[in-house]
Amino acid sequence: MNTDLDGLLEFLLYVGQAKRTFRTGWVLHGVEKVESVADHMYRMAVMSLLLPTISEESKVRCMKLALVHDLAESVVGDLTEFDGIPKTEKRRRETEAMLYLTSLLPADVGREIFSLFNEYADQKTDEAKLVKDLDIFDMLLQAYEYEKLQSEGEFLQEFFSGSAHNIKTDIVRKWLKQLTECRSSGKQFQLPSDSNLNTMLKHILYDDQGTFLYNFPSCELRSKSNRLISNKNKSDNTTSSPSIDTTQLLTNLVKGMKHHQN
Repeated sequence: MNTDLDGLLEFLLYVGQAKRTFRTGWVLHGVEKVESVADHMYRMAVMSLLLPTISEESKVRCMKLALVHDLAESVVGDLTEFDGIPKTEKRRRETEAMLYLTSLLPADVGREIFSLFNEYADQKTDEAKLVKDLDIFDMLLQAYEYEKLQSEGEFLQEFFSGSAHNIKTDIVRKWLKQLTECRSSGKQFQLPSDSNLNTMLKHILYDDQGTFLYNFPSCELRSKSNRLISNKNKSDNTTSSPSIDTTQLLTNLVKGMKHHQN
């Protein structure tokens, strides 16, 4: 067996898990057809390609940062404030996850990916700050899409109110201005039609009335999310509720690093 290829395959399987890892905030707000972590990182990488006023070298670095920045979530999940985990603990878990993931790769590639992860998390370089703004902008653009797709008005206003002011770079602020003007004006910006309708999947995914068959009703999602949050708040007020613990998983993964490095 080629251990280098074994490690590469395992790494790619974790990248695949990112395609199945839901973005927590959307689920908690009753969004239908929730995007994955990989969906989010992919469009950020495309946004990096479209940046108009930076050097090619910086553009490539932004693309790499975008593709790596949330990769640890393929192991630890998309942790949010509702998991009751301090930022320092979240960083520790994600760092251990990235140590394991990059240990699966040839040393030079692993070092580059781990360095990119830390560069984004540390937020000290111009490229890292720019990609952080793309991270926020993609979230807001996605919120706008969901509002349009579900025809529920501005039901995701919380995301705009809580995050739009954090965008600092001129390039992304221009994009944000166009988006917010479009949203506030009620302009009927036509979203692309479902491309599945161009294939035989239209007969599988939709009924005869054109209703998508795989939606979980948003009202049920919101009801379940509200119950979970309410129960967590009650628990926090009475006892010290333990957070979701991936520590043992990460410990086992890091222990396995020696095996892959030998």
